[in-house]
Amino acid sequence: MEAPTPKLTEKEKSEKIIIDQDNIRYVLLLKSIENSITFSLQYNSDNFVKKISLKDIKDKESRAIFNSYSSKDFIKFFKKLSEMKKILLIIIENSIIIKFEVEFMFIRNEIEIELVNEDKNLEFIGKELKELKENYNKLKEENNGLKKKIEKLENLEIEIKQIKQILNPNFNINKYKIGNQSVIMKENEFDLIHLAIKSRLNKEVKELKKLYQATIDGDGPINFHSRCDNIPNTLVLIKSAGNRRFGGFTSEIWSSPPNYEYKDDPNAFVFSLDKQKIYSYRNDGKATQSFKGEGPCFGNSAKDIYLYQHPIQEKQLYTNESSSSCSYNYNGDSNALSEDGKGSGIYAVEYEVFQVIFS
Repeated sequence: MEAPTPKLTEKEKSEKIIIDQDNIRYVLLLKSIENSITFSLQYNSDNFVKKISLKDIKDKESRAIFNSYSSKDFIKFFKKLSEMKKILLIIIENSIIIKFEVEFMFIRNEIEIELVNEDKNLEFIGKELKELKENYNKLKEENNGLKKKIEKLENLEIEIKQIKQILNPNFNINKYKIGNQSVIMKENEFDLIHLAIKSRLNKEVKELKKLYQATIDGDGPINFHSRCDNIPNTLVLIKSAGNRRFGGFTSEIWSSPPNYEYKDDPNAFVFSLDKQKIYSYRNDGKATQSFKGEGPCFGNSAKDIYLYQHPIQEKQLYTNESSSSCSYNYNGDSNALSEDGKGSGIYAVEYEVFQVIFS
């Protein structure tokens, strides 16, 4: 049932006037409370509003015209003028002037009332943003000394991309299927990782295929390698006893060599699910390390993420992001991944490996 129209008090009057001009239909709503008149003009998506006292409505000679009128009489008078086609709308940038002609005491008068657009001038804001962006790019090129500070903005840029994607009506947030497969990562936490993968490989993630879960498949090296070796594009998720959740991505394969084998991977990165931050690879030739006697390792075995032998049963999980010789850039965050950044006294309670499948 349609809601009833609010009842006006005796002191309140209103009138809706339709004005057709220049092939556009304008709706002018007049509302009075005692001797004040509110003009509300709407067309397309714009809304112009002006509240004015009757005694302030003047002609071009600045003489008060409706000083002695009541609100009720003024609205009737205004409606009559509209029917006589005596009203003209003059549009000037972000304002509209209502101009109308009247015969008052046998003297022709022209009266103007200016309405101001309540909406923000989006075009002006857009120009300002464009100018700011151009200035930023110019400063970035001219000030090489700011390079290190600009690098710290990488995570912010990823977050901005994520927001833009979400605001884009064509973006399908559920395009990748992780469902309830992961016991470590929540579905909406994959958004940041997805954007990091896409920016490096220029591919859309279709789904995540679970390859391995330590508490179910066994946390020994042989269990990991039998399920994950020779498969590219893998995502490793880890949960520590201190309830920190982190991991890494590599487009290279894991293998089981008899000796330590490092792989270079410009697409690799590590991340914190808790902090929702991506930490980029430094391109030192040691993105990952493979060895038949240990689980997945990002960076050198003495730094970054190291799942050694039985990381759950024997509490052999190590991280060392506080080291200056790490293979990944933590931007000064000394405990980006683990509880203390050095891996001392921490251990894993779960870790998983997924294959990233692309569209």
